[in-house]
Amino acid sequence: MSYKKKGTRNVKPGRKREKWTDILPRYLTFLTHMRPILRETRRVIIGLDADLLLDTEILDKIREEEEKRNVRKVRALTEFSAMYRSNIYEIIKDFLVKYRDRIPILDIKDYIIEFLYESVGALNVLQHITNPDEQNLENTYLYVLVKFIEEKLLPRGRNLKVIYKKLLEVSPDFYDCQRHILQPHTYYREKLEDSDSFEIPGISPKVYQVFNNITSLFNLDPNFGNFPEKENQELPMILKTEIFNPYIDSVANAEEEAIDQISERIGLRILDEIFLAPSENLVEIMIENNFIRSNTQSDGVIRLLPQLSNETLYLHYLAFASQRRGFLSKELINWISMNFAFLIYMGILKWKLSDQNIFYPIFKDLQTNEKILPFLMKLICFPNYLGLDKMKIRDSPQYRKEIFNFIGSQIDNLKEFINEIAIYCEKFDKERKNK
Repeated sequence: MSYKKKGTRNVKPGRKREKWTDILPRYLTFLTHMRPILRETRRVIIGLDADLLLDTEILDKIREEEEKRNVRKVRALTEFSAMYRSNIYEIIKDFLVKYRDRIPILDIKDYIIEFLYESVGALNVLQHITNPDEQNLENTYLYVLVKFIEEKLLPRGRNLKVIYKKLLEVSPDFYDCQRHILQPHTYYREKLEDSDSFEIPGISPKVYQVFNNITSLFNLDPNFGNFPEKENQELPMILKTEIFNPYIDSVANAEEEAIDQISERIGLRILDEIFLAPSENLVEIMIENNFIRSNTQSDGVIRLLPQLSNETLYLHYLAFASQRRGFLSKELINWISMNFAFLIYMGILKWKLSDQNIFYPIFKDLQTNEKILPFLMKLICFPNYLGLDKMKIRDSPQYRKEIFNFIGSQIDNLKEFINEIAIYCEKFDKERKNK
């Protein structure tokens, strides 16, 4: 009698690796329903006598009729479409009630039609943001916008020096954004001291304080010791223990235990087990960018004197993360891809919608964002774009809401960048039409 031996291990199947052709249709699902609703509404408003707009009950009846005519088979789409249409009509009603005593009704009607026209245009761009077959990528909004943002926040380069130089060149205008991209608000999920030594996490507030402390100690009170790779030169050094003196009790225990990994990411190394000193590579970067100067001592020894700025070490961490993007932690990948998706989404809206557009809140609404941005995040992670591990993108709705809320709270830091993206969209659109 033959039998098949049962396996002794229960192997949990992993997540299926999603393809471009899996994700793009899911990104488009709700967009393809949002645009027709706006177009239908615009058609209704155009065909409606202006005086009838004064009676908001008529709008309620029209909305109810539209919902009856547009019954969907998929429940999720039915619910979203009903919510979306309801929000549109509520916004129109609020606008009418607010301005009907101040603006002629014909002008109000024209405003509503214009705002709807802009909104349809924005959705048209979002719906055609890329090519389904991934051909001719250089002429797609998604590709050029990812590369435009990437060059300023997470640039590529043949080595660390090149990447660092790119970051430093734009840091006067984008340092707040560069700092923001490395500070996920879900850092508390990561255990710094227990993390994989190859994995690069985001920067928590405590680690950021450590960076500032290191910068201050190097600038104000460094020790000096032999430069291992170069004779007759002295490196600035600081005691490891001094870094954590400002902290009380065990506030920075995790950071202290992980100091070896943190040091490598900001270009430092540990000498004689007690000192932190810049690596040879960091010294070269600092010399090239005037973050260190040399002073010849009376005995002929050249002493390297640091003059670090706030961004010196931080940009090294960012350059290090960009160069080794294949090793970014799950939280950092989610945060970076979400910020890229958010910037692209908001940049397109800024380009297509006037600041007075009454439908802006619908586009910014959490219920709308969570239907679009998670899939845009995954598209951005593909090799032709950021080249991040999209398998690390979390699919938890609760997690997405959490991260969306934090992104919204940081809009002030990114507002100017969103304006630049909008200007770039306009420029790219004109160039594409002139080809």
